[in-house]
Amino acid sequence: MIWSIAWKNIWRNKQRSVIVILSMAIGLLGGTFTAAIIFGMCDQKINASVNKEISHIQLHNPKFLENNEAQYSIKNADSIVEYISCMPCVKAVARRTKVPGMVNYSTISSGVQIVGINPKEEKNTTTIYQTICDSCGKYFEGVKKNPVVISRKLADKLNARLHSKIVLRFPRPDGEIQTEAFKIVGIYQTSNTVFDETNAFVRNSDLSDSSGLFFQTHEIAVLLKNNDSLASVTAKIKTKYPKLSVMTWKEIEPQLALLEDVSGVELYIILGIILFALAFGIVNTMLMVVLERVRELGMLMAIGMNKIRIFKMIILETLMLTMTGGIIGMILSGILLLSFGNNGLDFSSLSKGLESLGYEAVIYPKISLEYFLNLSLMIIITGILSSIYPAQKALKLRPAESVRAE
Repeated sequence: MIWSIAWKNIWRNKQRSVIVILSMAIGLLGGTFTAAIIFGMCDQKINASVNKEISHIQLHNPKFLENNEAQYSIKNADSIVEYISCMPCVKAVARRTKVPGMVNYSTISSGVQIVGINPKEEKNTTTIYQTICDSCGKYFEGVKKNPVVISRKLADKLNARLHSKIVLRFPRPDGEIQTEAFKIVGIYQTSNTVFDETNAFVRNSDLSDSSGLFFQTHEIAVLLKNNDSLASVTAKIKTKYPKLSVMTWKEIEPQLALLEDVSGVELYIILGIILFALAFGIVNTMLMVVLERVRELGMLMAIGMNKIRIFKMIILETLMLTMTGGIIGMILSGILLLSFGNNGLDFSSLSKGLESLGYEAVIYPKISLEYFLNLSLMIIITGILSSIYPAQKALKLRPAESVRAE
């Protein structure tokens, strides 16, 4: 019965209740959608870095990380790749040769990281090939000798175009400088301009000196089926190959790991601030309700309703008011996120600034189910805390005085 009375009491002043409910709903909608944009941006950046640049795990010769010199390669790379490929949580493995060098076209030069790859392996491990548009060539197709894939950023910097011949100069393992001509067969473009400007991709087999001595593998990249198995797979590889440096994407790019951790905290900070502000409005509303009903509450006490039931009634009214606004806000947020989550938010006008920071121009807002469940709990806690003071105020009323109040 007390539930029914509490619900009816909310709608005794419809205008005031509707304003509070709408304030709650709009506040949650704005906060949730803002948080979803932040989380979506962070999630896209992490996925782009993992899938296009670094993969989940990388293996190196420890000395290569210190000196970045060609002679510090990974021994028995083929057997290592075969072992890792057989692990159930591993999706793909790729061998890479990394050599610092210079690229020349006409009179323009630029420093680059020359990455020697096996195109078939790399296609399974990274999605760079998907960033080559239809008019920007193919991924190592159409040219038999010395094809190279460079970025749109680097091509513009060199004033080069598709099918142009560029010259790559790089140190051989013996210390001598190798100079080779390569033909641009594809031009890629990711959302990370720094990565684009500094990486040129060639075939491993084309990174050889005049005697046919091939460069060895400097890096083994491992892509997992999902990020949940990152710790277990890394531990197994470290145990199997203790002399190699085995690093996760969080260790390779610690700023991404920090971004992942901070983004989760940001969601709750934003909603916490909004709910904290809304709590004052709810307290004010319920306090007005109590003061307007002094005589009524006094009469209820006079006819035998104890203070505990009065306390419960005020608590229930506040909770119902809060939960109604919260549910409406969450439903509206869900509809909005479903729409923009599929279609994305286009920030093309800010694309240059976003890409310089490694973010994409089209952002897909994203919120997990866990977040919605935790948000429901935060709304309930807000309702309970907001009801305590008005309920205490009601408990202090004296029936004899309250009945005589006008």
